[in-house]
Amino acid sequence: MEQSNVLAVQKRRVLAVCVAAYTVSYLLRTNLSLALDDLMEVLAIGRGPAGLVSTLYFWTYASGQLLGGWLSVKWDPKRVVALGLAASGMCNLAIGFCSSYWALAALWTLNGLALALFWPPILQITTNWFEPGEYLKVSILLSLPTTLGYLLAWGGLGAVLRAAGWRWVFFCPALVAFCFFWVWLRGLKASPAAADLCYRPAVLAAPEKKEPAAEAPRRGSLARAMLTLPMLSFAFVIVTQGSTKESINLWAPTLLRQLAGPGQEGLVSLFTAVIPLFSTAGLLATGWLVRRLHGGQEGALLALTGAGAVCGWLLVALQGSLTGLVICLGLLLGLVYGVTTILTTLLPLRFARTGQSAAFTGIFNFLAYVGAALGGVLSGWVSDGWGWQRVYLLWAALATVSALALFVSEAWQYFSWRYLGH
Repeated sequence: MEQSNVLAVQKRRVLAVCVAAYTVSYLLRTNLSLALDDLMEVLAIGRGPAGLVSTLYFWTYASGQLLGGWLSVKWDPKRVVALGLAASGMCNLAIGFCSSYWALAALWTLNGLALALFWPPILQITTNWFEPGEYLKVSILLSLPTTLGYLLAWGGLGAVLRAAGWRWVFFCPALVAFCFFWVWLRGLKASPAAADLCYRPAVLAAPEKKEPAAEAPRRGSLARAMLTLPMLSFAFVIVTQGSTKESINLWAPTLLRQLAGPGQEGLVSLFTAVIPLFSTAGLLATGWLVRRLHGGQEGALLALTGAGAVCGWLLVALQGSLTGLVICLGLLLGLVYGVTTILTTLLPLRFARTGQSAAFTGIFNFLAYVGAALGGVLSGWVSDGWGWQRVYLLWAALATVSALALFVSEAWQYFSWRYLGH
């Protein structure tokens, strides 16, 4: 078989295994939201302490993104993912046996650190294999597990919850993780060199010898790039969007059960399964929009955050209707997923030439989950104190300030270019 055919087969295999790995990682983290209602009853805790468990998870997950980015550069990224997979499986298995609030909090916190070792190395592996022209397709496919994971968890694990109880909601993902561990080790090559192929993506190709003078600008490029106005506005937006995304993902099953009332488990399960479909549609629409704008990520971000602000206020207006609530939640979540996909996947790939794509995705994922850490506990405390209506207002406000931040940044850049000459 010619090398070009072998390369095409290897690329498809790498992408399939990476998508599967990221989907498994979402099974290992989305299960908490399904079991949260039962856990609050068993452990006799309110929504505030339950939200604190999620917050502790996201703090370690956010910090671990930086660790994952660093390890992906210094170590074999394939081994980094394997380490995270095994550790997260052990944490989920242990949670299935626990009966203490603090044991749950400690284990879920460790689970956050383990799962942080997935995304940066996976992105590093894809930059080892794919050309810049393939980045959009790859990034959209790699982002699908962020919604498919919830669909599998809220659909499949929801049935497990009803049939076997909350402990099996943690046992089942742990078993899946242990089985997939061997698939990951045997089914993936981290780079073309590991597969004995003489191939290197064009963006990574470089002369055999580099001039010392050319190295100096690259060493400071990470800090300089992050301290520009566009990147600072992106950083603010990823924090607010991360807060909205993960607080909806955490509380949606509990919220819908409480609003639907007793005897409506079938309807709640249907609505819970529908919400991730909106998220998947949002990801696909984001890919279409970026292509339509010829790769214009800034324009796509403005459109998505603006639409998200509109959906946020529609959520506030239609909260009296369960169907309207589900549709608005789904639309808002889909738009938020589109924004976070651009900021955590497409944007970092701009820096593949300098070998810093994993570092940038680590930074933006860190910021996203700083927002998530704040959003989970804040939504829990607000709903405990003032009800879900105030939580809807919080989500609408976060969507609005995200859109305004991007608009101000883009307007200032245009003003600087048009009138200040830079």
